[in-house]
Amino acid sequence: METGTRTAERYTPEERRAKLRAFADRMLDHLEDMAPPQEVAEVERGMRTGLLIERLYNRVDTAERTERANPKPRTEAEIEADVAKSRAEWAAKITRMRLESEAREARAATPVTPPAPAPKPACPPALKSSLKALHQHEDLQHFADELEDERVNGLNPDWVPPYKAEPSLARFIDTVDPLTAPVQHWRPTERPDSS
Repeated sequence: METGTRTAERYTPEERRAKLRAFADRMLDHLEDMAPPQEVAEVERGMRTGLLIERLYNRVDTAERTERANPKPRTEAEIEADVAKSRAEWAAKITRMRLESEAREARAATPVTPPAPAPKPACPPALKSSLKALHQHEDLQHFADELEDERVNGLNPDWVPPYKAEPSLARFIDTVDPLTAPVQHWRPTERPDSS
């Protein structure tokens, strides 16, 4: 057999480590199934088996740590693929941002049509005659002008002020009987004309 020729590797380093770890797991499971040693030779054999299993685990762990600490160098094809992927992602992001900006500008450039002005309310004949009468008096012309402005600016000439509640009943202190004074009662004040 020639020493210069090497056969191609059957497993990758990761596959070899996985198979060795699986083999060590199976050995460890069967080590517990062994009968308890009765002689010194059996004790030595069990110890050697345990040490071999531990050494196997240690080698696999050391190889994994070494590979993580010293990763294999990347090939030119892998680097070029990563660069192309990064450039494509940036191009897609810039295109998306440009489209969003154009959409915002298009929305901003769209002329906004102002709402149609509300039709002016028709002036009732009673108000016209009242304004005419106010204009005839020199002292009351400024009131007529104000009313005319309010009507033209959209204020409702038929507006009625809201109902105001009547003030609460008067509160007084009964001092007729000094022993019970001051006792407060809530009742309407008596008018002098009521009897």
